Amino acid sequence: MYVERQIYIRSHGHVQFISLSPLTQACFATIAFAFFGWIAFASVNVVFKEQIIASKDRRYVKMQGAYEERMAQLQSAYDELNGQLVITEERFLATTMQLEDKHRQLAALMSQRQTASSQLDTMRRRYAATAGGKPAGERGNKVLMRVERQSEGPALADTTTGPRRLAGNDRFIIDSAENAGGTVDLAGLAELTALAGLAGDNAQNGTVAQIDTRLAQIDRAQQTLINNIEEVTDRRVRELKSIIGMTKVIDPEALIERRSEAGGEAQGGPFIDLADHEALAGGEGDSGFGKQLYRVSRNLKTMADLEDSIAKMPLAEPLVNYRKTSSYGSRRDPFNGRMAFHSGEDLAAPYGERVYAPGAGTVTFAGWRGGYGRIIEIDHGNGFRTRYGHLGQMDVKTGQKVAFREIIGRVGSSGRSSGPHLHYEVWFDGIVRNPSKFIEAGHYVFAKQG
Repeated sequence: MYVERQIYIRSHGHVQFISLSPLTQACFATIAFAFFGWIAFASVNVVFKEQIIASKDRRYVKMQGAYEERMAQLQSAYDELNGQLVITEERFLATTMQLEDKHRQLAALMSQRQTASSQLDTMRRRYAATAGGKPAGERGNKVLMRVERQSEGPALADTTTGPRRLAGNDRFIIDSAENAGGTVDLAGLAELTALAGLAGDNAQNGTVAQIDTRLAQIDRAQQTLINNIEEVTDRRVRELKSIIGMTKVIDPEALIERRSEAGGEAQGGPFIDLADHEALAGGEGDSGFGKQLYRVSRNLKTMADLEDSIAKMPLAEPLVNYRKTSSYGSRRDPFNGRMAFHSGEDLAAPYGERVYAPGAGTVTFAGWRGGYGRIIEIDHGNGFRTRYGHLGQMDVKTGQKVAFREIIGRVGSSGRSSGPHLHYEVWFDGIVRNPSKFIEAGHYVFAKQG
């Protein structure tokens, strides 16, 4: 395109020339193009300056508007997500607090249950220690005894990832499809709360679902526990009332009322918060658990009253090894052969056989009384008294307090007696009663467990 060219210059008769190489020509052409291009650009800017500035302003305003709209969308999304996370965290915290509150109430029920049965448990152990090798509950109802073994109930255990070893005094075991392990996982609530916070920070739906599932499992376990306790206490109250009814001397409710009158208004036991009485009465909110807890607490109170009443009844056998030779009621007199009323039971045993107090009480008489020979009379309270006649030896004195299964004397044949035996009487409200009813009822209370 560019060939070498020469430019001639004539001056004062002299001729000179300048050679232009293709490269030089290209450089000059480029410079000229740039110069004229700049002139054109400058001319356009001068002519259309206002339009260009206005266009730039419009474009800037549009970009700024789009940027602000995008920021507003992001802020709105952030606020919405943050609000959801706050609500979720509050829900988790409220749920865990509710579960912890249920846990405290259930733990109080466990304590109340153990307190209610501690007296009879102590009496059972003492009875077993004094019964020796004698088979307990030979005439007892095996089905009822098995039910009573089961009525020990389920234990509340704190776990984190799985059931830990239960403490020695924990006896409530849940056996159900939903809680086959028999424990309630409650110690992990703090961990669940931390997980709820983590879920809020990372917005992990999987973590939220996992926490929801975990909380639901704990709630079901707690509900299973309270259902089990209610069933156990209902059954136990029925059993205790049946035991008292077996004596045929007083209605269980009347015995509890008599015990309350004798003991005044003294009350106690662990505190179980049932604060919202209106909810309990009217069913506001989630009051089902509270109502059930209230029913169980009332059952435990009734059970404690019944067990305390039974503990004061003379239900244990006064002898360990004996043979019944004469029953309560009409019989033929062993000396004159005439029909007569026998006010107790004759329990034949070897000389010197130990005689035990069937219940705690106070000795109101210990001495010689006519045909009874050496006799001891014990007042057990609530209108119950017992007598032990024809003793060969008396180990207590009038006015002395005796404990359950304490040795009070030895079998003999004093007084109007044909041989070594114990004449055993039970009195209630000044009327002699059938001792066999009390002993039979005692088989359900003191029969060897396991």
